[in-house]
Amino acid sequence: MGSVQSQMENLSSAVAGRLLPASAMASSTLRSRTEAGEGVLPIDTLYEILIRLPAKEVCRLRVICRPWRSLLSDPQFIAAHATHHRRPLIVAGHDKSYRDDGILCDIIDLSGRVIKQIIRSTEDEWLISTQRNLACIAKGTSKSCQLLNLVTGDRFSLPEGLSQEHTPRKLDFMNYRASVALGQVALTGEFKLLRVIDNAFFNSRYMQLCEVFTLGGSGDARWRGKKAAQNHVNMSPLSRVVVDGVVHFLLDENLINRHVRPKGIASFDLLTEEWRSILRGPVSIPAYYSNLSLAALNGSLVLVHCMLHVSMDLWLLVDFKKSLWVKKHAVEINLSVRDEFLAHPLVILKNGSIVTYIGSRGLLRIYNPRTNTYTDVAEMGSRVGIGLYTGNLLSIVNDAT
Repeated sequence: MGSVQSQMENLSSAVAGRLLPASAMASSTLRSRTEAGEGVLPIDTLYEILIRLPAKEVCRLRVICRPWRSLLSDPQFIAAHATHHRRPLIVAGHDKSYRDDGILCDIIDLSGRVIKQIIRSTEDEWLISTQRNLACIAKGTSKSCQLLNLVTGDRFSLPEGLSQEHTPRKLDFMNYRASVALGQVALTGEFKLLRVIDNAFFNSRYMQLCEVFTLGGSGDARWRGKKAAQNHVNMSPLSRVVVDGVVHFLLDENLINRHVRPKGIASFDLLTEEWRSILRGPVSIPAYYSNLSLAALNGSLVLVHCMLHVSMDLWLLVDFKKSLWVKKHAVEINLSVRDEFLAHPLVILKNGSIVTYIGSRGLLRIYNPRTNTYTDVAEMGSRVGIGLYTGNLLSIVNDAT
């Protein structure tokens, strides 16, 4: 018996070449009945075959003729195909200093195969974050951003400068940096961006600013000034994450003595556009050679605690009001390369394996907690941004050849 891939290729060729003549697919209705003639599969049987083909093979079949393209582009078929192919895709943004070939980011599967590449529009842009089929792209500085549709390639430039509410402060915007988060409000379906701005000079005390932008909102499209968090938030990318329409930030704090006792986590609700009460983190986390970050894993907020060369502990939030956390995973690392302790989880698969991004090496790794083993999927080089693509798989590979 041949490999699964070769079987799929043979099936794809058979379907394309002889199983169903193009004339039999004249109807644009996906599940319309077709009378089977000699050598022709019933439409329901063909449907069940096609939804099991890999996305790239389905997209190749679209180019056979117009009826095939109509069938394989039908929303009902796309939805059915998605239920059979739920493995996540990784969006990995390139650092121009490492890879100067005009590629802004790769979209790859968990075998390391590149599904799609996005070309830079200018030399000084990089990936900040992703949400479904959208990516937030910084252009030059984190204060100048665009939204990029990873499917269509369309771009939308966000307004530059401060909001009207903050303009009277007469601040020199060039001396400030921004932390930008993109999220979707579940109740309304709106996409919103939260921007926290602070002084770029770390030795000075300052007041952080908070601004919100609604994509496609009514009225004039602009940043709207909001009340800042009651405590300073950490501006580093891995200290910020969006979960179910709420943006969470680790608070700024100094690690002293031998323990981390976090002041907590600041949470901004994109629906109400207000800050929630401070969320307390797990206490007595050892600080010696350790690193804290936040992650969104399968719809839950997770505090990631990495110990150099030792472990990556994942604390899952189970009750926001009570600040109740449970340590769900303790991943052994046992590595000799210092950068590798900056491991960051991306998603937990159905079998319990954890897809992890490893520090400045740009290494994608899958860890199996049951066997305490790992598989290196791809070494992608230095990156400045990484996220998940959770949009439609058939859409993202519609330019496959």
